[in-house]
Amino acid sequence: MDFNKTYILVFMSKKAYFFWLPRVFGLLLLPGFLFDIEILILFQSLIFLHASLGFEVIIEDYLHVTITKLQYVSLIKILSILLINLNILYLL
Repeated sequence: MDFNKTYILVFMSKKAYFFWLPRVFGLLLLPGFLFDIEILILFQSLIFLHASLGFEVIIEDYLHVTITKLQYVSLIKILSILLINLNILYLL
């Protein structure tokens, strides 16, 4: 019952595109995997960026020394960029 009420409220609100937009784009990505390598590169790059953002949040939550926190966050950003570039070179 609560799910239906929440679903109707989200759908009726002005910000309903925040609910539907990721789902529509997710459905649009599925056929691209069968035909385009560019979509695959984009999707894997987004996975690496999502993982790096998650690691940054974990580090910012659990480390309290500012200098160490900045070092680890910058290291994660550099490694995620290197992994994305390595992934693109591997797929090409």
